[in-house]
Amino acid sequence: MNYSIFYDVHIFYYLWYGSPTMDNKYIHWDHVLVPHWDPKIAASHAQGRHTPPEDIASSFYPELGPYSSRDLQVLESHMAQIEAAAAGVLVLSWYPPGVAEDHGEPTEDLVPAVMDAAHSATGNTITPLRFKIVICLF
Repeated sequence: MNYSIFYDVHIFYYLWYGSPTMDNKYIHWDHVLVPHWDPKIAASHAQGRHTPPEDIASSFYPELGPYSSRDLQVLESHMAQIEAAAAGVLVLSWYPPGVAEDHGEPTEDLVPAVMDAAHSATGNTITPLRFKIVICLF
């Protein structure tokens, strides 16, 4: 591909999503409803969890639906979109092995799959990535 790449454009990418097809359950899409900070107002708001696939824990509904981060086709699609957007940096959130945030599961095994999908986005696994990957440890 012959176009500019913008290294001041960063995309934050999270590996914590799961779907019943790949993970036997929704992961993170069914996040707990965040309560209002004012207890008086919070009392009148809904409580519980989001109920995918229609109601997901996101302000925007993904074009691919509530996907799994373990789905290689999803990873490849996302990396191709990042490449096409000419974003210069992919910031990959990552927890140490065996550790996950409160609503998820460990994802350290996905890091190699993301790297492979990112290389595939160039159309040739020998061609260097046009965007950089930064791994952000939590």
